[in-house]
Amino acid sequence: MEIGVDIVDLDRIETLYTRYGMKFLQRFLTEEEIALCLHKPQVVASIAGRFAAKEAVVKALGTGFSGDVHWKSFEILNDERGRPYVRPTDVHCFHGRSIKISIAHDRRAAVAMSMIDEPGGK
Repeated sequence: MEIGVDIVDLDRIETLYTRYGMKFLQRFLTEEEIALCLHKPQVVASIAGRFAAKEAVVKALGTGFSGDVHWKSFEILNDERGRPYVRPTDVHCFHGRSIKISIAHDRRAAVAMSMIDEPGGK
């Protein structure tokens, strides 16, 4: 099992989103992720949470955003109960690994943690 964690300052995300708008979002979010964020009551917190979650996932993978793993190799979506989950957009990205994530935020920061199990529980 591998874990990853990341924390993102909401002011930083708000500054980038205000300055670059959709261009900023399209750099690291899929269209479905963007739609989810824009429909949340706290848009900036939702953007920051997904940013932190993606960072946490690649830290747990141990790859960073390099090689076969890119910002849009996977999505951070929500199930019907609102819980975040990871959906690969590139089937080779996780090679059958099970990935769990948790996202939280307050007025200043968003934090995310990911846990990745190897296939077969190794």
